[in-house]
Amino acid sequence: MTFVRLDRAEEGAAVGAVGRPRRRPLRGPRWVGWAFVLPGLVGLVVFIVLPQVASLILGFADSTLLGGTRFTGTENYARLLRDPQFLNSIMVTAVFVLVYVPANIAISMAMAMWLKTRIAGRNWLRVIFLIPALSPLVANAAVFRLLFQQDGVVNQALAAIGLGPIPWFSDGNWALAVVIAVSVWQSFGYNMIVLGAGLDSISPDVIAASRIDGAGRFRRLVSITLPLVSPALFFTTVLTVIGAWQTFAQVYVITGGGPGNSTMTIMMYLYQTAFTNNELGYASAIATVLFVIIAIFTLFQLWGQRRWVHYD
Repeated sequence: MTFVRLDRAEEGAAVGAVGRPRRRPLRGPRWVGWAFVLPGLVGLVVFIVLPQVASLILGFADSTLLGGTRFTGTENYARLLRDPQFLNSIMVTAVFVLVYVPANIAISMAMAMWLKTRIAGRNWLRVIFLIPALSPLVANAAVFRLLFQQDGVVNQALAAIGLGPIPWFSDGNWALAVVIAVSVWQSFGYNMIVLGAGLDSISPDVIAASRIDGAGRFRRLVSITLPLVSPALFFTTVLTVIGAWQTFAQVYVITGGGPGNSTMTIMMYLYQTAFTNNELGYASAIATVLFVIIAIFTLFQLWGQRRWVHYD
């Protein structure tokens, strides 16, 4: 009898060959993968890439809805620097962003932390707070316009407690405050859900250990909760800033940009320039500038996340 000694590699190959057949990688025609990707790719090109390229090109031309495009170079962009209404729209939108974004994130975080406690029916409360974010924005804005009219429900409630009616839509500051309040009410539910998921991912052992070490509520919030939920905070902040710079429907339905130009955001001014003044080229230049502004803010946030976002 002859004994043949096999090393481990040969022994494993022999056992694999005898015990079970070697599996072959699944291969199919490449067109199958492209068939799944093609619908989304076509939608991306047709509805996003091509309109953006067309808008960028029209920004260097004088064009109207009826045609007659004429190349004008950088004239539209030079006109933007001399346009007081455009500069005012940037200031109005910047004020909106500076007030709306912190208010939205703060309320969303506070509600997420409140619903994290053992409150009865907290899952139903999450659904209720999310409903405004799922309902049509135009319909919500129309309802709030009725509520804040001079003889609306809000002023009637104020009169019932002895307070005079507030000129919500005839005073610029109050009108912008209404737009900000409606925007926060509309969108905080989504951020609340995202931040709530971030809070749920925090291990209870970490919180328990901090309590044993004597950390109070404020210390736990600053040193444990916020650092651990910072990825969710970063995500919601980026999306909220991008959405804030593109605010349109609330302004269009509630104030129409007035009184005067006190609520004239960039998107509202872009809409009026394109479809009221029939200046597609100039509106395209405004859209390009808005894209650059959003890109700068987003890149700044991506750069700054290294200082305060913890992915550990």
